[in-house]
Amino acid sequence: MLRSVLAMALVMAVASPAFAADAVVGDPYPLDKCPLSGKTLTADSPSAVKDGREFKFCCNNCKGKLDTDAASVISKADAAITEKEKPAYPLDTCIMSGEKLGDKAVDAVINNRLVRFCCADCVDGFKKDVAGNMKKLDTAVIEKQKAAYASKKCPVSGEELGSMGDPLNVVIANQMVSLCCKGCEKKLRAEPAKYIAMVSGGAEDKKQ
Repeated sequence: MLRSVLAMALVMAVASPAFAADAVVGDPYPLDKCPLSGKTLTADSPSAVKDGREFKFCCNNCKGKLDTDAASVISKADAAITEKEKPAYPLDTCIMSGEKLGDKAVDAVINNRLVRFCCADCVDGFKKDVAGNMKKLDTAVIEKQKAAYASKKCPVSGEELGSMGDPLNVVIANQMVSLCCKGCEKKLRAEPAKYIAMVSGGAEDKKQ
């Protein structure tokens, strides 16, 4: 009996790191295009996780390059994410120091999200408590976008916001998305680019 318990514990100890390595931390992959080919992604596009970050690709050949040339893949993804998210970035000050973001602002993609800093030292400070600091950024996004949020329906279900209680405000890619319920969050995170585009374009109001 003891031998069986020890064997099971050994299996779990060996398996746990693999599960941890595959866990997505932070935002899902926020783009609708492959970071390498630029081709449009579909719901069936292959994905991979590297150091907690999710990436999606147009094909398995591109996916394989995350193993053989991760630096290039990450660099291209970071550039695309920065270009996409910078216009809607909610703060004109550094989230750490409070200093104004000027021409020398440092742009960093952390957990698939653009975060802007006044200097490299603040990037290091942010990384000491990524979860806590991301919550501050989420709050800033919601505060800036909530008043002007025009969509009246949940982009996932098509239900009227407020029909199932207070809407759930989720922030992905520095964009607030209001959902009718917690149950819709999984689908939002599976295809964030699709639903963010619907919110910004008002397409969900035409679903019914």
